[in-house]
Amino acid sequence: MSSDLSNIHPGVWRAHQLAIDSSARIPSGFSALDQQLPGGGWPTRNLIELLLKHHGIGELRFLMPVLRKLTLEKKKLVLIGAPLLPLTPVFEQFGVALNQVHLIQTDKPQDRLWAIEQVLQSDSFGALFMWLPEEKTLCSPTVLRRLQYQATRSQGLSFVFRPIRAQMQPSPASLRLCLTAQNPNTLRVHLIKRRGPVLEQPVLIDLPKPQGALHDTPHSQELVRALDRPELQTIPQPTRSQIAI
Repeated sequence: MSSDLSNIHPGVWRAHQLAIDSSARIPSGFSALDQQLPGGGWPTRNLIELLLKHHGIGELRFLMPVLRKLTLEKKKLVLIGAPLLPLTPVFEQFGVALNQVHLIQTDKPQDRLWAIEQVLQSDSFGALFMWLPEEKTLCSPTVLRRLQYQATRSQGLSFVFRPIRAQMQPSPASLRLCLTAQNPNTLRVHLIKRRGPVLEQPVLIDLPKPQGALHDTPHSQELVRALDRPELQTIPQPTRSQIAI
């Protein structure tokens, strides 16, 4: 028998190495981060947890490279339960194709969780971005395990946003990142869980600017503010029959 345990099963890896499995990877758009992600990018068929102290620190700008890439490939983006929704022209300024973006808001937390599971089961998305309800019963380990299982049966990216205090709780997600603001245009990304060695130091990410904005101008700064701290918009509430895509 080979002494190399990695030949036994792809789920086995040496503690000092990043794991490699069969899941497809999509580049994050930040080379420094990709170097620290197993496989060199965001893993499909897995839950990816993004933990925040509060919304509006640049988390959507952080994800703009992958949003832009997927919509240009004609893949659907689904945002469920987003607490802050930027005006659609802001997405366009970052190169995101709006005809591929689907926003779902629900009145009841239970309906939000139902919508998330329906989209995961549909497997018709390039990336799903979900903000779980705050109720403990709706973001319990049992719920997270169910979402992780459903994510493994899909082909897209599955991002879940949770409060930073959740880092002290166990999670089935294969990748967990804490995002904190270094300044208005830089994020500190702490990888608190990955399939590989512990990373003690955060990765510093310079957040992208609107397309064509090579310098900080009043217009580009206004667009950035509109994305990071938008006014909550009123969006028509979908019925259950309208949610499946």
